[in-house]
Amino acid sequence: MIKWIAIPLLLILACSNAPAPKKMESSIVLKPDSIIPIEALYKQLNDSVKLVRKDWQARQKKGVNEQMLKAEAVTVFTELIYESYFKFWNGTPWEFYGTTRIPQKGAIACGYFVTTVLEDMSVTINRIEMAKTYSEKMIKTLVQPENIKKYSPFNLTEFVTELRKRKDGVYLAGLDNHTGFIVVKNHEVYFIHSSVISPGCVVREKALESVALQINRYTVLGCLTEDSGFMKRWMYSH
Repeated sequence: MIKWIAIPLLLILACSNAPAPKKMESSIVLKPDSIIPIEALYKQLNDSVKLVRKDWQARQKKGVNEQMLKAEAVTVFTELIYESYFKFWNGTPWEFYGTTRIPQKGAIACGYFVTTVLEDMSVTINRIEMAKTYSEKMIKTLVQPENIKKYSPFNLTEFVTELRKRKDGVYLAGLDNHTGFIVVKNHEVYFIHSSVISPGCVVREKALESVALQINRYTVLGCLTEDSGFMKRWMYSH
């Protein structure tokens, strides 16, 4: 069942009369008795991302400061993963061969969860092929070596302590036999993933409380939002 949830969409639009952007808040609301299919609501979210990207592209052509645009993009990307896309996928069942494209309908494996969300956010990837590959290769495909770090042996407490010192952002995490998003937000660290471990669905949990991370021995971490190449491709590719 779809729970009642409000999904904020951070839309950063250019102000026509000033170089500084105007920030606007809107939301999509899912209700159990909604007559709007979840596919349509999810499409609204995906389309809103495309509109924001078109705005960045237009402003780049007008010579708006590149660092300012990137800072906006990092904020938007982080909120989309942490809040907007998670709220749609929250509770969608895990299944080893799960490949659903629609939140709350069917099941989804951990790799397909990552690649489906990225593709729906307009990241140019081969969703199926990337989902089938091992997570470390997926990370190396998207992130430059200087933004990748390996943790072996993996110590969760030290891992979280280190990340809490960093600014807000999104990472791809490759575990022993698992993958998902690590999000740093307000100096807290979260793991968003389609979990085989109870409750066996897409979850967002504090990293220190994640059983999947607690039993892990090896982790590769690639920072998407710190990687200039990745962010530029997301912002400006057609």
